Formats: sequence, C-alpha cells, structure tokens
Amino acid sequence: MNRYLFNFKQLYVIFIATLMVSFTLAIDVRLSLAYTNEECIECHRTGSEEGGIYISIEEFKASVHAEEAGCQDCHTMVEDETHMETPGSGAVDCSSCHEQENRHGRGSNSGTRPQCYSCHTRHGMLGKDDPRSTVHASRLKETCRSCHPRESGQTDYISWLPSVQVASHSKQDFSQAYERTNCLGCHQGAGAHGEQEVINDQTCHTCHVTPDGENKLLGYIHSKAENRQPGVVAAASIYQVILGFLIIGGFAFFIRRFSGLK
Repeated sequence: MNRYLFNFKQLYVIFIATLMVSFTLAIDVRLSLAYTNEECIECHRTGSEEGGIYISIEEFKASVHAEEAGCQDCHTMVEDETHMETPGSGAVDCSSCHEQENRHGRGSNSGTRPQCYSCHTRHGMLGKDDPRSTVHASRLKETCRSCHPRESGQTDYISWLPSVQVASHSKQDFSQAYERTNCLGCHQGAGAHGEQEVINDQTCHTCHVTPDGENKLLGYIHSKAENRQPGVVAAASIYQVILGFLIIGGFAFFIRRFSGLK
C-alpha cells in the first residue's frame, strides 16, 4: 500500500513539474512571437512600403505615450503575422489603462460613435495643457467642430440669422474663459467623456447647465432650425421668405431697368 502511495506521489510531482515547464515554454514561445517596437516601426513608419497603416514616428515620440508604452502595450491583439489578415486586430481599448470608458455619444449607434482618438488623436496625444494638443482650450473649437459644426459657431444660410450664439461676457473672475470657443466650460465631463466628473476649472456649466444636461439660462444656447426649437424654425422661415422677396424684387428691378420698361 505504501509503495503505491509513493508511486502516486512521484507521478503527482512529475505532473506538476511537467505542467510548469510547459507553461514556461508557452510564455517563451509567446514572447518570441511578439514584435519589438523597432519591428512595428519598420513596417508602419511613414514612408514604409511594408504596412498598410502608417504613423509619424516623430509625432509619436513627442506624445505622452512615448516613454510609457510600447506598441503592443496598446495593440494587444497583434501577436504574429496573422494580424495582417485579421480585421480589427490592431484595435485599442484605452480603458485598460485609463479610468474613463468611452461613453461619448452613447445615445448614437455604437458603430458610428466617436472613439477616444477622434478627439485625442491616435499616436500624437499630448497633455491637455500643451498648446499643440487637440484638447487644449485654444483648439477645442477646431476639434469639436469636426463633429459639431453648428454648436462650434459654423452656421449655414438657414440658421445664421436667427441663431443666438454663445457670446463672450466679462465676469469678475479673470481666470475663467467666458467665450464660445470654450466648449468644455459648459460641457465638462458629461459632454466630453459621458461622465459627470468635471475635467477642468471652467465654471460656465454652473449657471448654464442643469444636472439633467438641459440649459438653465437663455433657452437654447446653440440655436438650430429644427423641430425641437420651433421659434428658430419660425424665424428661419420668415427670414427665408424675406430673402426670397428681396431676390425676386432685385431681379425685377434690373429687368425693368435694362429692358426699358417703365
């Protein structure tokens, strides 16, 4: 009986040892298949003829990620050459390192929602206090306008006349930027990341936005000619009728003038 027990213990030890060796070899194989940053750069640097997706190495080296992460720290599904035939293998989940999940535009279709890189860029991400950053206060209008043209001040012939734009107004606190280009002054975390936590020290939202996301003062700050804003629709319609009469009247005047009609 003791002999059988001893043999069982030997087999158990051999099994565990074999399992550990196999696990170690698997890790070694996995690491041997992983690409180095230099190999990724060789194929994907701008000007290379190897890869189909290219990045500016200089731009990446200047980014906040250059000293913190390697290519495969973000592109975790790129393991071997199969990534070239596997769509989506280069996808990045920013929430694996960052606390904020991508909730921007959560009311829209998940396939068309903006991603983190839509605002922060893919490889040239800079700190929000860097004037070159796409999320720096001085560049927010440009960044936000790519998806929200009217809210960022770009209007068309229908809406520019009745539009009540956010105007700059002086306050006693000179540290605040009370300007229409300061999108995050009102939209803060809920507007940028889909969370309630504020992300800068601008306080426009304390007067203009209620906790449910609706405007507190001045009605619709970003006026649009749509069904939700019937007053703007009515004003736009009136202006278009007036504009139509002016155009028709102008043509009639020149026709009468140059045709010799009295």
